[in-house]
Amino acid sequence: MAHRTPPDPDELRSPAGSARGLLLSALPSTVLAPLNALTGPAAAVAFASALATVIAVARVRRGERKGPASGGLVGVTIAGILAWSTGSDSGLFLPDLAWYSIAAAALTGSILIRRPLVGVLWALVSQPESARRAAARGRDFTLATAALAAVAVIRFVVTDLLAADHNDVLLITLKVASGFPLTLTAFAVATWAWRRASPANQRGKTWAAHAGTCQ
Repeated sequence: MAHRTPPDPDELRSPAGSARGLLLSALPSTVLAPLNALTGPAAAVAFASALATVIAVARVRRGERKGPASGGLVGVTIAGILAWSTGSDSGLFLPDLAWYSIAAAALTGSILIRRPLVGVLWALVSQPESARRAAARGRDFTLATAALAAVAVIRFVVTDLLAADHNDVLLITLKVASGFPLTLTAFAVATWAWRRASPANQRGKTWAAHAGTCQ
């Protein structure tokens, strides 16, 4: 029987753990754009599907749930079906366009109603706290949510342009760049907000303040 490494619960609950899972799931769809320009949609989908399968198997063996672990494979499969059914390379980009638009709307909407999504997710896995403390963290969570929303909007715009011109080298480069460096930057901001709100960080601040008053 294959040995599975149990996942770290804290890692799975943190933005850093979520970022790694999201990036791994996004990798197969990210390679679709350059491969489609070089080899055509059939070969691109075949390679991306094989890559998504390897990633899914590796994540399941680590102990991750099958649903999130197979997200990349599902996305590539849907993209391939849409490209085949529409008879156009543009079908490869429709799942990404749908996901980015939903993510941008959800993240932006949560800010407008003053319930930033990063803060909502933090509250779901953290102990209840006073309204005063929750309000104090509001700016951090709003900033992190805004960063994620901005990345979603940028990725939507780049992907939409790429769907109209699949062979544009600049757009392909922007597609890859917006997929990883920008997303990692946004999740770094989310991780910063998450850690500032963590109980351990708050205990450290309280101890430091107490030590200062005793000097």
